[in-house]
Amino acid sequence: MWFLTVLLLWVPVDGQVGPTKAVITLQPPWVRVFQEETVTLQCMGPHVPGNSATQWFLNGTATQTSIPSYSIISAGVNDSGEYRCQTGLSVLSDPVQLEVHRDWLLLQVSSRVFMEGEPLTLRCHAWKDKLVYNVFYYQNGKAFRSFHWNSDLTILNTNISHNGIYHCSGKGRHRYTSAGVSVTVKELFPAPVLSASVTSPLLEGNLVTLSCETKLILQRPGLQLSFAFYMSSKTLQGRNTSSEYQISAARREDSGFYWCEAATEDGNLLKRSPELELQVLVPQSPTPVWFHVLFYMVVGIMFLVDTVLYVTICKELKRQKKWNLEIPLDSGHEKKVTSDLQKHRHLEKALKRQEQEKQPRDRVYRKALREAK
Repeated sequence: MWFLTVLLLWVPVDGQVGPTKAVITLQPPWVRVFQEETVTLQCMGPHVPGNSATQWFLNGTATQTSIPSYSIISAGVNDSGEYRCQTGLSVLSDPVQLEVHRDWLLLQVSSRVFMEGEPLTLRCHAWKDKLVYNVFYYQNGKAFRSFHWNSDLTILNTNISHNGIYHCSGKGRHRYTSAGVSVTVKELFPAPVLSASVTSPLLEGNLVTLSCETKLILQRPGLQLSFAFYMSSKTLQGRNTSSEYQISAARREDSGFYWCEAATEDGNLLKRSPELELQVLVPQSPTPVWFHVLFYMVVGIMFLVDTVLYVTICKELKRQKKWNLEIPLDSGHEKKVTSDLQKHRHLEKALKRQEQEKQPRDRVYRKALREAK
């Protein structure tokens, strides 16, 4: 019967093949402990019916312990190392690194490696649980939280910004500082990118498919992402497993800025995409033939009217110019012109007489000169 159970556990489910992986839990839940403290490791995994045998490994070597619980009483330095376990119907667990220290102040952590969204708990622990107060917690050498009386610190939803070296300090008889411990947070999935099936701007009436694109980097049993879509502050689609949202017939009012969210199903880890702008244009209806005919007729009439006006204005300007050049002579002005002409004629006659009188004198004068010679 147990053999049939083994076969059933190895049957593919949804394309996934293989038995369950065993998991180690700690009590108390710290991977760093002081010497002489007690810690219990529990191996969680399926067993063959009627057989709870569990195989434990320390630094790759099988131990003699064959029960699901592995207890270390009064831990010593030799108990430090990498622990793994395996049940009858499971594969080997992931390693758990246990450290046994001798110091006065120890920063305890629930694990050194986390996936995004998992909680990280820190404890500033004194030797033999001595009283510690004025406690500071540090990340990469910078204090980020303090307590007057000693208290555990829990970061509920870790992300990659929580990577680093952590330590703590506190006061007893003196101020003590713990050694640092490295904490690594692995990215579960990158921030999503929102894309559209058509480029913007697009014409009204088009079908548009929005895709919230991301991918799980780390696979975890039963882990699935959910997606939500938004336009500005308006929710278009609440969280569900579909990473696409469709606008069946885009309208002008669908223009705006869109974004999406990807999250784990429990909502502990949520990431938002950059905004994507969509512009929806209204198509222009074709112009009828009669409109073109009417348009060109109007343009022709306007051109003809403009030509006639231009010719008329040019003729009028020429006529006014000619009229301005003619000097109107009234009766008084005519008399003045006549008087001037008469004076001019008298002057010409006087000059002519002088010229006639001068000619005989010149002849007499020239004759006298000849005789004198």
